[in-house]
Amino acid sequence: MAILRQTSTGSTGRDASLGRSFWQIWNRFGILLILLVFALALTLLTDRFLTGTNLLNLARQSAVLGLISLGLLVVILTGNVDLTVGTFSGFAGALMAQWAINLGLLPAIVLGLGVALLVGFINGFLSTRGVGLSVIVTLAMLTIFQGATLLFTEGRPIRGIPDSMRELGWGYVGPIPLPIVITVAAAILVHILLRHTTFGRQLYAIGGNSEAARLSGIAVRVRIIQAYMISASFAMIAGLVLTARTMSAQPTAGVGDEFSAVGAVLIGGASLNGGAGNVVGTLAGVLILGMISNGLNLLQVNPFYQYIIKGLVILFAILMDQWGRRQRA
Repeated sequence: MAILRQTSTGSTGRDASLGRSFWQIWNRFGILLILLVFALALTLLTDRFLTGTNLLNLARQSAVLGLISLGLLVVILTGNVDLTVGTFSGFAGALMAQWAINLGLLPAIVLGLGVALLVGFINGFLSTRGVGLSVIVTLAMLTIFQGATLLFTEGRPIRGIPDSMRELGWGYVGPIPLPIVITVAAAILVHILLRHTTFGRQLYAIGGNSEAARLSGIAVRVRIIQAYMISASFAMIAGLVLTARTMSAQPTAGVGDEFSAVGAVLIGGASLNGGAGNVVGTLAGVLILGMISNGLNLLQVNPFYQYIIKGLVILFAILMDQWGRRQRA
């Protein structure tokens, strides 16, 4: 019996060791592997995917979701979530479109940033009044902004935006579309913020163990509020780019983008419990979701299948995160 117990224990230990080793490999390279598999599959299925024009189009289409997801990543690192990013980006886009028409582009951006900082502060302040409030608080704010956008636009698109604003959606820096340049610049900024500043390290610490972070002297509530202010600011920039791309502010702009952004961040290796995630993984998650839409369009597949496939990919990411958590334990 002792021999059997030893053998069983040894087998269990080896299985656990193999599981941890696989998780470490997956955690480092899994998202890139998924991205490569999607790219390879689409390349084999259609010769129109791997062309310069289509790849630039894919990146341009993913720019808005990329901006929203980068801001959301900062909040999710703390173990919270911001579900306002989609509808607020639409609301901010509508505000800035009208302000750009009446006042000019620069005043519109300055005023839009002020609104974003205020909204981020309110979201963060309310979400830190208790444990686990971020979902219900930002879900309520999501509904508020959706209604506010419809009221502000009176249910009709705001058209006639100035050419200077349109340039943000259709301009180029050399051969590269301006929305891609803006998103890459934002990604570099967030990467530096998270990996090379005390503020970024504190966000990871809060997500890892908020009580330990508090006892070590980190102002947990202040940092979470600041994270929400960053998230709202990036949503505002996304709304600006989206409005410029569509050359109008649509009353339903941004609706549903918050769920795609959460999916992109989770696919990229972040955890809803906080303390994990990075910029490269988030952008890879954004590209995977973008490739699903782009590829199905190229293949002339019913676009309604996009929702099913995206949901399955996000579900897979969540299950992998939970499995990895057990391996680490």
